[in-house]
Amino acid sequence: MEDRLSQKEVRRLMKISGNVKGSVILADIDYVKIKGGEGAVKKLKKRMKEIRIKFELEKVKPMEMYPEAISVIIVLLAKEILGLDEKGVFDMGKAAVKLSFFIKILTRYFISPKRCFEESPRYWAKHFDFGELEAVEFDEIEKYAVIRIRGYKFHPIMCQYHRGYFLQIAQLVLGKKEISVEETKCVFRNDAYHEYVISWK
Repeated sequence: MEDRLSQKEVRRLMKISGNVKGSVILADIDYVKIKGGEGAVKKLKKRMKEIRIKFELEKVKPMEMYPEAISVIIVLLAKEILGLDEKGVFDMGKAAVKLSFFIKILTRYFISPKRCFEESPRYWAKHFDFGELEAVEFDEIEKYAVIRIRGYKFHPIMCQYHRGYFLQIAQLVLGKKEISVEETKCVFRNDAYHEYVISWK
């Protein structure tokens, strides 16, 4: 299978430092279960053993920190197991927001979209012990916002995942259906950071 995750790629990813809260990993495991049932989760566990990742999915705790490499590997394996295309990975990112209790709390208690936007760097820092999210610009008149992620370079698949993630948050916060998210800069295109422009009508 062309999209099958290789041992070489796994070794490369596991060398990259940085950790994420277990709640992020749990949301992705839930997505695999929702889309493919218990059988897909069993395949995920089997593939993780095949690529020599000693990680017990059933023991993940929401507030504990785990390697972001594991999170990325789970997304890559989900793509493989569920046969996800680019849009499928985008939808997986969207679903991660819907499946996250902490995101629901975040978006429920901020009284305005601008406030939520301004607080987004703090949210990143609470869930990742590396990298940085910058709230660059929020224009209510022109109806767009710009965010940047620095210090994050694991795999290009996460660009689509994050596009979906940010779009779903924007939908929750703005309460609008016509929203688009475009990655205008990317470290995999030799830019210094990932930049996402969120626009709405």
